[in-house]
Amino acid sequence: MRQPDADTTGRNLRLVLVADPGLPSEIARDLAPRLPEHLRRRIGRGIRWQVDTVTAPLLATEQVDASGLAEIVGTHVEDGDWDIGVLLTDLPRRAERNPVSAEVDPEHRTALISLPALGSRRLRRRVRQAVVGAVRQLTAQDEKPLDSPVGRPAPAQESNRERYVVPGLRGHARLLLGMVRANRPWRLFTSLSRAMAGVFATAAVGFMNATTWQVATALGIPQLTLTAVLSTLALTAWIIIDHRLWERAGDLPGAHAPLYNLVTLLTIGLGVFFLYAALFVTLVAVSFLVVTPSVFGRIVHHAVGASDYLTLSWFVTSISMIGGAFGTGLENAEAVRDAAYGQRHRRRQRQLTEARDRAR
Repeated sequence: MRQPDADTTGRNLRLVLVADPGLPSEIARDLAPRLPEHLRRRIGRGIRWQVDTVTAPLLATEQVDASGLAEIVGTHVEDGDWDIGVLLTDLPRRAERNPVSAEVDPEHRTALISLPALGSRRLRRRVRQAVVGAVRQLTAQDEKPLDSPVGRPAPAQESNRERYVVPGLRGHARLLLGMVRANRPWRLFTSLSRAMAGVFATAAVGFMNATTWQVATALGIPQLTLTAVLSTLALTAWIIIDHRLWERAGDLPGAHAPLYNLVTLLTIGLGVFFLYAALFVTLVAVSFLVVTPSVFGRIVHHAVGASDYLTLSWFVTSISMIGGAFGTGLENAEAVRDAAYGQRHRRRQRQLTEARDRAR
């Protein structure tokens, strides 16, 4: 790390973004090319910026202890030549139960930004605002609090640090949605390849069964809705149980197991919902192409319309989700576990421990 210089006018400054693997790393790589221009507009004074990114697992605990940030940055910068270090993590950070979105250390010219506390909407924009605001403070260009999306200042144990929290119900809601966003549940859908095979195989059998046609058209909206809810909940629960994604108190020291479990439930549930929606759309298209109205009407004993095709597809989709549960038992466990916060957190703890052992 270079020695701080009070006059940054006309200087070349190197900013290093050190990001956790996954979403933080993606955002850092996406942000880096455009960040110098944003910094020039907000900071100015003729500073020429060089922005580099590094991907590495960062902190092993969610409790706020951001000491040694400069050491973490220096560990991952090979030549040790950097001016400002900003760490991006998808691990939730809390102080006295309040979500911590950022912590700035002007003395060591480092900052830590926790993505989940920034919420799920306009995340890249909020990260950019947080990074630019932190850099303004670290270059002594601005002593005002960071931009509003980051939160409000809160007392820190170290007088030379500035900590930002998002308190109250709003802060906890943003933290929850931000953690689900960091899990990227839409990617879970692509990981459930064998579950998809089980679902589509069950759908193929049920779809061509005359009894299924009769039952589907005989059910009302409340019954179809209940069947859909129960089937998706059953597949969600099976994935969580089969892959041991449910965290117990004490499994992750310093972590809040109920919060992690709620995030896991929402993430897996959304992944299953995407699978349900994809199958339903597929079956609707197939039903109109394959099932002729005359044959359909003869089986169900009444003239059929578009609503009957939708009802049939809806019912078959619901019962097929149960078949998907058998396929998930053959899934790549690592791909499914990556959608659970606790599992990803635990893997990073192991990586950090192994890295420290190798450094000794």
